[in-house]
Amino acid sequence: MRQMTKKGQRHAITAAILLLITVYGFTNTFQSVVMNQVVDSYGLSGGQQGILSSVINIGSIVALLSATVLQGRMRKMNILFFATILQALAFGALGIPGKLGSMLIIGVVLGLGFGWTDTYCNSAMVDVHSERSPQFLGLLHGGFGVGSLLCPLVVSALLLISSWRHISLYMGILMVVAAVLFWLLGLNADRGTHSIQPDNKLSLSQVAGYLGSSRNILVISAGVFYAATQTGLTVWLVRYMTLQYDAERLGATALSIYWICATASRFIAPRIRLRPLVLFLLGVFLSSIFQTIGVLMGNPVLMCVMVGCIGMVTGQCIPMLIGESTRGYEGITALPTSVVLFMLCIARILTPLVMGVISDGVSVSTAMLLPAVTGLLAALFAFAGLRAPMPAGNVIAKS
Repeated sequence: MRQMTKKGQRHAITAAILLLITVYGFTNTFQSVVMNQVVDSYGLSGGQQGILSSVINIGSIVALLSATVLQGRMRKMNILFFATILQALAFGALGIPGKLGSMLIIGVVLGLGFGWTDTYCNSAMVDVHSERSPQFLGLLHGGFGVGSLLCPLVVSALLLISSWRHISLYMGILMVVAAVLFWLLGLNADRGTHSIQPDNKLSLSQVAGYLGSSRNILVISAGVFYAATQTGLTVWLVRYMTLQYDAERLGATALSIYWICATASRFIAPRIRLRPLVLFLLGVFLSSIFQTIGVLMGNPVLMCVMVGCIGMVTGQCIPMLIGESTRGYEGITALPTSVVLFMLCIARILTPLVMGVISDGVSVSTAMLLPAVTGLLAALFAFAGLRAPMPAGNVIAKS
């Protein structure tokens, strides 16, 4: 009876994490859909058009840096609950009209909640299902994909009858509901059994040991360039379709197509009997080809098709990358997860701004070729990572 109860509690925690990541996927995609409205509200120049995305990622970096300090000191489920409340407050504040400076500060706070949610949902899922982490990470990111594909459809419809600020208030209410459900479902189950054991506390020397592995550095580098590829496409897609083809609604549809295909990929990829890093390599290489075809052919419908193809071949990239980076580091999964996601955030901060500058100084089509270049670089680093030796056991946990 005890075994069944423990199994049921693990299922409850898993369901709570999936609920949270799905809502997170929905709210995280909000910035991409309302970029045109934000640009118009603040009169932003071309180089500033990715500013909301960038400040959110600055907050995520703060969250990821703090993850190593919090490791072993606070329970992951408690941090996830606090992160959800933080997002609810930030979305509510974002819905109140104010100056650009206040929006930037709120964006950083929102990113802080995003960063903690991203890190600890991934880390907690690995802890609960360490023996089948690739499959459950695929399920986790599939939930994120479901939320992300619903957001363009729902928000685009709401923009017809409401302002982006009002929709932000609705997002805040959604996060409050998510926090209550997470408390009832996940926190209660975890407190009863401590199914998710806290990670070991880390020292600076242990972090340096993790970063001292050439294989880890290559995997992280591949992830950085993939993050630039994904961010460049998803954050700029609606804006690109608007400026290039005067087709804002088609851009939102293309974004939904991307997330539909990416979500399907995340459920399918774990069933393929290939090493996660091999699947990652194939995905980013093919995405570069599809991105180039979509931009150079100059057809908006074909671009939508290519966006779907990119989603199908790269949707599994982040869960595969996290699965690869946590191999051999059981008991300290927050470290490799936070390091990988930290570096991804660096790319997500810089990419929208770089593409904005290229769009302003050259053309929006040239800017949209940047994800093709970063896709090739991600493939090169992944190939090098496959040839590098694995770390000799869990050196951090043993130190």
